[in-house]
Amino acid sequence: MSYLSRYRSSASRPTSLFGKASYRTMELWLRALCDFHQYEVTGLEHLPSHGGALLVFNHSLATYDSWLIAVVLQDELDRTAYAVLDRHLLGMPVVGPAFRELGFIEGSREAAAQILREGHLLGVVPGGMREALRPSSSKYQVDWRGRMGFVWASLLSGAPIILAACPRADDIFEVADVETTRLVYERFKLPLPFFRGVGPTPFPRRVKLRHVLSEPIEPPVAPEDVTAEIVSEHHARLVERMNRLMQDTLHG
Repeated sequence: MSYLSRYRSSASRPTSLFGKASYRTMELWLRALCDFHQYEVTGLEHLPSHGGALLVFNHSLATYDSWLIAVVLQDELDRTAYAVLDRHLLGMPVVGPAFRELGFIEGSREAAAQILREGHLLGVVPGGMREALRPSSSKYQVDWRGRMGFVWASLLSGAPIILAACPRADDIFEVADVETTRLVYERFKLPLPFFRGVGPTPFPRRVKLRHVLSEPIEPPVAPEDVTAEIVSEHHARLVERMNRLMQDTLHG
């Protein structure tokens, strides 16, 4: 059975007409992409049926791969998730309000921690645009250097982290190793990738996508005992574990 055939038009979190339209449009689009990529999730039993948890994804140039799990959450657990999005996108007219209606929030440490304290699922892609723009010669590995915010959110809220690895998302596009891409990002924080999908076109390749979820990784200390040193040490362990999960998923 395809994901599109399981679409439930009554499923909607927003209450405004604009929000409902945005939600249903996004859902249909994601379900179509799930079918296109024959998407599946391994380790779904690690996701809680209730309570807060932080889902942490790798970032591909395609970007949408980390959103596909929302379809499975709805179908299998009847849960929705918030997600962190770049503040520049959230600040854009029309697009920004639509993303906010869909449950996207700005990625501040305290905002993320509060969502988790309230018992919600929250998705985050720590590598951001820097990781998404890495060339195909560096694919199948994460770049979370200096990205500590998600670790702070987990530790301050007491919510576990569940790693979600989808290395094959890096095969949707072939990304060239071009100095211009790095310079433009470093100076202006703007994406300027040189890439191709099917043949010479930007159409995404029909790569089978699978997310593999880790067991919940509980905070090593209570929220009141969190220090910058503990965050840094936990971050290093998470990076190592995610890269290992990426490789295990790739070859498993």
